[in-house]
Amino acid sequence: MKTVWKERRPVLDQQGLAQANQIARECELSDAVSKIVVKRGYTDDMAVMGYLEPSPEDFFDPFLLPDMEAAVKRLMKARQHNEKICIYGDYDVDGTTAVSMLMHYFKTLDMDCIFKIPNRIEEGYGMNIPALKGLIDQGVDLIVTVDNGIAAKEEITYCCSRNVDVIVTDHHECQNDLPEACAVVDAKRPDAHYPFAELCGAGIALKMIQAMEMTLNHQQSLQDYLERAALATVADIVPLKSENRLIVSLGLESMKAGPVNPGIEALKKVSEIDDITAGRIGFIMAPKINAAGRLGEADRVVSLYNGTEVADLNQTAQFLKEENEKRQDIEKTITDEAIEKIKSDQLYQQVFIVASGEGWHSGVIGIVASKIQELWHHPVIVIGIDADGLAKGSCRSVEGINIFEALSTCSDLFESFGGHEQAAGFSIRQEKIDGLIQRLQQWGVEHKAARYLVKTLYYDSLLTPDHCDWALMDGLSMCEPYGVGNPGPVFKFENVTPQNIRKMGKTGDHLSFTVGDKRCVAFGWGDKIEAMAQGTFDILATPQINSFRNEDHIELRLVDMKSDVLSDNNQCWQWIQTVKKEQKPTLLDLDIWTRKEEALIPGRSEQIYVYHYLQMKQHQGNGVVFDELNQSNKSLNSFKLIVCLELMEEIGIIKFCLKRGTIIYQLCKTNEKKDIQSAPLMIKLRKYI
Repeated sequence: MKTVWKERRPVLDQQGLAQANQIARECELSDAVSKIVVKRGYTDDMAVMGYLEPSPEDFFDPFLLPDMEAAVKRLMKARQHNEKICIYGDYDVDGTTAVSMLMHYFKTLDMDCIFKIPNRIEEGYGMNIPALKGLIDQGVDLIVTVDNGIAAKEEITYCCSRNVDVIVTDHHECQNDLPEACAVVDAKRPDAHYPFAELCGAGIALKMIQAMEMTLNHQQSLQDYLERAALATVADIVPLKSENRLIVSLGLESMKAGPVNPGIEALKKVSEIDDITAGRIGFIMAPKINAAGRLGEADRVVSLYNGTEVADLNQTAQFLKEENEKRQDIEKTITDEAIEKIKSDQLYQQVFIVASGEGWHSGVIGIVASKIQELWHHPVIVIGIDADGLAKGSCRSVEGINIFEALSTCSDLFESFGGHEQAAGFSIRQEKIDGLIQRLQQWGVEHKAARYLVKTLYYDSLLTPDHCDWALMDGLSMCEPYGVGNPGPVFKFENVTPQNIRKMGKTGDHLSFTVGDKRCVAFGWGDKIEAMAQGTFDILATPQINSFRNEDHIELRLVDMKSDVLSDNNQCWQWIQTVKKEQKPTLLDLDIWTRKEEALIPGRSEQIYVYHYLQMKQHQGNGVVFDELNQSNKSLNSFKLIVCLELMEEIGIIKFCLKRGTIIYQLCKTNEKKDIQSAPLMIKLRKYI
């Protein structure tokens, strides 16, 4: 897998740096943190304060959502006439959480309410007519969907034919015409004017509760619902911007004080965590909730959220933990089989990696797709085929390749499909899978998708270990919670020499080393210990606080590491030739200008050293080995050594060429006084540095 490093956009220009400096002064933040704030898109005073100090006052009016007013009116009518309502949800964290929220809220209003979450294994995603028929036969008068419904045109038409109204609340992309529901509340509607379009299903449910409360002029606390919506927002991997970030910030604040919702408290206890963070929700808590839906037990999640008896809640939380352990075993088996198939058939040579298997559990193929996507950095589709030849696929994509758009061009092959730019799902007959693969690969060629198969690691700015102090950590904590759309900070540390390198972990899979006065931990880098003991490197790392024996320490967590690029002979030669030949604006795009002057321009003592070295070796007759000269002086690097040679040639004191790592040169006789500062390359370097 190819990997490149890039500074996170936008790279700050003079105006951006001025804004960052102003924010640093006014908010008493470090320069590194103020740059993060500006890069995340917050520049004016109100936006900056909203980012650093989220407040309930920042919520948007829920009635700005399309059809929210019509939805609330219909719900009020149902309440007035004691109609039977069914909340029809989805089986993932977002859907089950949203179901629990509306169920609980409607019950507080004494509304007659039941819920339906389709069995993932037996019914699949979304509404289905047999289930709807059963609900209507039970006397349901109104159906409210959460986290689904926008694509259920046929099913909603069936409900209308049975004189049952449907309110759709969803957050997925609209497909052509809207369903014929009495209200379609979806911020992604083409005609929507809501200020933020990325709420998850539970976020939309929270807005509906807010709208109901405003209509009823109630003043009850919504902390319970806020906690649930925060958990679902993190789990559904929607952008942590705008209202999503507000929901998660306030929800986490409530949960840190001690969850209001007793089910979340039970889940926290069984997860054995002291403090609930966005990361712990995503990696520890949410998978337990998801496991129930993946294995056909989604109703248990509603019981967890809405239960009141502590003993019952603890039992349910324990059940979810055990279900997740089952899910992990199934997932590992399928992952191993899929990877073996991909390697043996060399499926990674195609843009879209498509792996299918009979009997692969449809509840875990999405996780398997994510793991494979991380391994190869391709869009990945994992398909499980059942005994009847019906296949279900789960898709995970990479930045730049819109998987939903690609699938849309194959819509005639599917029984059903839906999703987002980066994740999607579908059902298809087994005999159509080959046709799907062929058309997707053709789409990849037509859209030149192969250019996006390079994994890009983004960093926020340059930093040194000395900058990693408590002021920085305090500022970074104000930028939390981190996630999609508000990524955690990553900094680039240049020209570092690891010290005190040792292996960590029972099997030595990890490393620990020091950079300056900071400890750095490198998970999964155990096999790089010998390489790391040689030379200098550039690293990407995240500062974090490590608590050990009741003491807090600032350490770095390694993201990636590369040999110092200024010691890469070929790259440095290419850069210097570009500097000599090219003009602005081409030169502005080179990655070297962030380096300090002393790393790029040789000083007088270094220039003298190189010339004397060449004088000393000139009678050998076969040139000088470049690396030997470079390593003979610790202050040199490849870039400075090549610059030295170029400068001396420009002012006429040597002639040289590089051949297979050897400097072939000739010293020129001259009595003239030479000024190396007037050499064209020196002038150009100083101009751009």
